[in-house]
Amino acid sequence: MVLIKMNLKTSFDFGAVAGRYDEWYESYEGRRFDILEKKAVSRLLKRIPRAGTLLEIGSGTGWWSLFFAQAGLHVTGVDIAAEMVGIAQKKAVPGATFHQVDAHDLPFRDDCFDVSAAITSLEFAENPEIVIREMIRCTRFGGKLILGVLNAESPFNRARMHQPDSPYAAARFFSAEELLNLLRPLGRVRVIPCAYPFSLKWPPLVGKWLDLIQQRLGCHDGAFLAVGVKLCISRLN
Repeated sequence: MVLIKMNLKTSFDFGAVAGRYDEWYESYEGRRFDILEKKAVSRLLKRIPRAGTLLEIGSGTGWWSLFFAQAGLHVTGVDIAAEMVGIAQKKAVPGATFHQVDAHDLPFRDDCFDVSAAITSLEFAENPEIVIREMIRCTRFGGKLILGVLNAESPFNRARMHQPDSPYAAARFFSAEELLNLLRPLGRVRVIPCAYPFSLKWPPLVGKWLDLIQQRLGCHDGAFLAVGVKLCISRLN
C-alpha cells in the first residue's frame, strides 16, 4: 500500500474556537461550500439503508452529524476536543451520541458500524493512516468508508495554507491520486471533486449545476473531495 505521509501534530487549538466554529458555515461563503460539499457526500450515501449506524470521526460541533442524522443514520460522533463535544451534545442531534475520543485508538469493537465517515478531520490528525485503519476496523464487511477531504490540487486550498493564523496552515491536504492508491485494496473507490473555483463565483443553486458539469468533464481542482469505498476486505495490509 502507499502510505499517507505523517502529519505534524497541529498546534491549532480547536477547543478554543469551538464556540464560534459554526460561524464559518453560517457565512455566505461557508454556506456555498456547505451546499456543494453535502451535495457530493449525499451521492455517496445512496444504497445505505436508513436507520444504519455511522461512526463520525472529528464530529466537532455536530454540524455534519445533523446532516447524517437527517439522512436516517444513527450517528456516533467522536472528537478529541472536549469543547467541541460539549457543543455537539447541546444540539440534541436526533439519535446521535458524542464522545471525547482519540481517533487513533477508537474504543469500539471490530465490525460494529455500517458506515465510518471523516469530514475535514484527517487533515488535522497526527497520523491519518492510523485513523483510517481504525475506521476500517470498526466498519463491518460490506459497509462503507466515506471521507471528505481538502484537495491538495485546489488553488483555493493552496492559498489557505499560507494564512498563518488559519488552522489550514497546519493542515495536511490530500490529492485524489493519493487517496485512490491508499484505498483501492479495500474495494471500488469513488472520488467526487466539488466546490470548483468557477462554481463558487455563482449563487449556490447555479453552483451545484456547474459543479456537476465540471465533474463530468473530469476537472480535478475542486476544493473538496468526497471519497467513498464499499469495504470488500476488512483490513489494509
